[in-house]
Amino acid sequence: GLWGCEGMGAIARHVAYRYQVHVRVGSPNAGHTFWWAGEKHVMQSVPCGWINPHAKIVIGRGALLNHTMLMREVVHVMRYYSDFLDRLFIDAEAGVLDERFHEQEGGIHGEMHAGIARLERDPERFRRFKDVAVEWGLSHCCVEDTPQMIAQWQDGGDDVLIEGTQGSGLSLLHSHRPYCTSIDTNAAGIVSGVGVAPSRLTDVLMVCRTYPIRVAGNSGPMENETSWEEISRRVGHPVLERTAVTKKVRRVAGWDDALFERSRLLNAPTSIALTFCDYLDPSVYGRCEVEEVLTAPVREFMEKHGPVSSVRFLGTGPDSVAEVVR
Repeated sequence: GLWGCEGMGAIARHVAYRYQVHVRVGSPNAGHTFWWAGEKHVMQSVPCGWINPHAKIVIGRGALLNHTMLMREVVHVMRYYSDFLDRLFIDAEAGVLDERFHEQEGGIHGEMHAGIARLERDPERFRRFKDVAVEWGLSHCCVEDTPQMIAQWQDGGDDVLIEGTQGSGLSLLHSHRPYCTSIDTNAAGIVSGVGVAPSRLTDVLMVCRTYPIRVAGNSGPMENETSWEEISRRVGHPVLERTAVTKKVRRVAGWDDALFERSRLLNAPTSIALTFCDYLDPSVYGRCEVEEVLTAPVREFMEKHGPVSSVRFLGTGPDSVAEVVR
C-alpha cells in the first residue's frame, strides 16, 4: 500500500495454510522476510507460501529469474521439504535475468534492461525459463501454461494467493518518476503479470506499515520524513531498519494520508493489514490477541487515518500477527 518493505512476507506466512496455491511474479529485487520454524527467511523469487507442505508453488509468466538467487532459495526450501520440486511450477515464458543485464545497469539487479530486451523480442538477448530449465536442473518444474493451470485449480476449488512485490507508491505507471520500479506494482498489474482474469479476483489484501520507509539515498519524495533516532525515542529502545536485499539503512517517515488514499483508489482493498503496530505502542510487541493489540494509541491511529472496518490483520513484530475475526 505504501513504498514497500511493509511486512508482506509476515502476512503471507500468517495465511499460508489457508491457500492451496501460492503464486509470485515480479523480480528478485524485492525481498520478502518472515520468521518460521525458528528461522528468518528472505524470499526473492519463491512465494512465502512454500511453508505449507501441501500447497502448489507457482512462479508466474511475468517473473524475472536470477539463476543464483533462485537456486539458493530452492536449496533453502529443500532443507525443510526434500520433495519441494514436485510442487514447484515455473512458467516456461518467465524471463531470465542474465548477468549482462546486471552489468548494463551499473551493478544493480538489471530488471530495467531485461525489460527492454523483452520488449525488443530478441531471443539472443532475452532468454526465457524454457531456454535454461535443463541447464538449471529444473526441467521437471517447467510448465508451458501457468495461467490455464491456475484457472483450472481455482475452478476445481483451490484458493489461490498471488503475492505482489514492492509498494503501490513505486509503480512504474502510478508514482513519482523516475523514483519508481520497472513494473506496475498495484493489484491490476500483478494479476496481469500472472495471467489471471480480473473477474477471477475475489479479494485484495493491502499491507501498510505505520511508519512508511524507502530505500536509502536519493530514492524520491517522502512526506513527513523523520529519523530512526526519533522512532527509537518513541518506541523506547534503539530501532534501525535495513533493506532485506541491499542491507542499506532505510529512510523512514510518519504516516502519509495522501499516499494511503491513492493506494486505496488504485487497489480497492477488501481488507488491510496494518503492520509495525508496536511502533505505535511498544507494549503490543509480540501480541497476537486483538484485544491486547487494540490499545489506545493503536486504536487512535486507526480511527484517524483509515476505516477501522477494513483492517483485518495487525502486525506486532517480525513473527506475530493479530487477526480481527469478522
